[in-house]
Amino acid sequence: MIKRKLSKEIIIKQEYEIWNAFIDILATEDEKYFTDIQKNAQRAFRYDSEIQNGGHLQYFENNRLDNYSHIIKSIEMIGAINHAKTLEKAVGRYFSKKRKVIKIIKNYVLKALEEEYADLDSEYGLLVPDMNYYLEKYLEKYQDEFIEIV
Repeated sequence: MIKRKLSKEIIIKQEYEIWNAFIDILATEDEKYFTDIQKNAQRAFRYDSEIQNGGHLQYFENNRLDNYSHIIKSIEMIGAINHAKTLEKAVGRYFSKKRKVIKIIKNYVLKALEEEYADLDSEYGLLVPDMNYYLEKYLEKYQDEFIEIV
């Protein structure tokens, strides 16, 4: 289990440092050192980050997995049920045909212009509350899994 240490003094003066430490863990640490609770948050965070930056096409190109069920389950576990449903639809579409790895940026751009996931990217963007809301609630519930107050 990986935790970030924060002093009581810092938290009293700058409560946002709890969130910053949480995000730092999710963004920088290797899942293999995480508890299941931590894995759920990281998987949801990384999915959201990819979608926010480049949509489902980018997510699938950067995370070429044989199975996404553990990602979907993690997103459900943090409470983001509709986000998980959107990913489930995208996964169904992704596996509906044989795909080659896109190795050249030009080919990625051409593929992106096809807008295969545009409807699901838009659907995701319209979900309320957004993923940060669920991550915040999850952090409130499991803060001791991520933060050690010293």
